[in-house]
Amino acid sequence: MSTRTGLRLKTFWFKDQRARDPNQIATATAAVLWRGANHRIQNLRNGKFNIDAGPDYANVLVELLCLMVVVADRIAYRQEAAPWREQFTGALAHRVGELLQDSLDDLIGPDPDPARGWRRRFIDRVNARIAEYAAHDYGPDGPDFGFLRHFGDCLTEMLPDADDRRWSCDQAMTVEGPEIVDMMEKSLSGLLGLAPKPPRRAAGGAD
Repeated sequence: MSTRTGLRLKTFWFKDQRARDPNQIATATAAVLWRGANHRIQNLRNGKFNIDAGPDYANVLVELLCLMVVVADRIAYRQEAAPWREQFTGALAHRVGELLQDSLDDLIGPDPDPARGWRRRFIDRVNARIAEYAAHDYGPDGPDFGFLRHFGDCLTEMLPDADDRRWSCDQAMTVEGPEIVDMMEKSLSGLLGLAPKPPRRAAGGAD
């Protein structure tokens, strides 16, 4: 499966038809989020936004991942099973936080507060963002204007360059946000078994 910008993601269970529990789905979703967020950063860089390796990259990455977790949580809400949703979203935030901590420990070093660490900071940020986005609607057709506008404001705060901040909210609302939503909707539709699996390609077949 791919987004409109060509990112291919494995979002179906091919081995068997067993029902997966929330933790398994969260682990698979975390891998989708991680690849998707880095793809979106590359897309921003291709659009000439200044996102250098180091703290700037980390700040943008965290904001993108937060949006993805929030969107996944809203999609899970449609399953009408509150305990399932809570377990899934909690497991997803923890798994993404682990991936983030491993990455940031290598990129910029351990968190200056070892009692928290990058994982704990990320989970705290996710909880704060979930509360903020709760003021905006996310219906069957996706997020409302205010939801995407809030994402634009959050992303803008993370960009160090004043010129980039002039255009970032529009970029977030018209490109990055909608493509993230599209990716998450398609990915979770597959992982939750709500969409038909595509046929396997024959060995050696062309893409």
